[in-house]
Amino acid sequence: MNFLAHFHIADVIRRRRGEADHGLLVGALLGDHVKGPLKGEYPSHWEQGIRLHRRIDALTDSDPATRQCLRAFPAHFRRYGGIALDVCYDHFLSRHWQADWLDTAPQALAAFSEQCYQQLQADSRHFPQAARRQSRFLAEYNVLCSLQDWHNIERTLARIARRLQRDNPLSDCGAILTPMQGEIEASFLALYPRLLAQLSDEFANGATA
Repeated sequence: MNFLAHFHIADVIRRRRGEADHGLLVGALLGDHVKGPLKGEYPSHWEQGIRLHRRIDALTDSDPATRQCLRAFPAHFRRYGGIALDVCYDHFLSRHWQADWLDTAPQALAAFSEQCYQQLQADSRHFPQAARRQSRFLAEYNVLCSLQDWHNIERTLARIARRLQRDNPLSDCGAILTPMQGEIEASFLALYPRLLAQLSDEFANGATA
């Protein structure tokens, strides 16, 4: 899952736990930047959010819907298919944002995005440097809303392709992903309700799974 899904799931769990603190949201961002065992170097809710981020990634990678979708990619693309699906899933999350089962509060995507940017910026002085830069980038380019436009998926994956050290097919992903939009959307719709249900249960009482 990409940024929007991580932030959305963190917010759903926060609200279902009746918490005002946005530590899970902060941890959702830090999950990409903090590696290894968590040893209390960050506030407890931040570390819970990092654990939640890791759990989202693990469940997404192992879900039958994800695995089936990856098998549909051409063989040369499968190694990077998980990266592509993460970005595509954010597109379909934004497309279905007002669906009742998503529990979006109800809150418009633009308002939710702005809330996320403000909260991350408020705490960013305590982030690792790379996470600080990431939070600024998200706000400056309104990344959470940008993937509503399918063409921005190709642009996003092209940026990721340039950051990877080895040659990869992500910069030319449009010809592969565009014809598969229906299959990818079906994968998202099968996967995401399961994620919400399982993670809401696992983290219902501040669990640190």
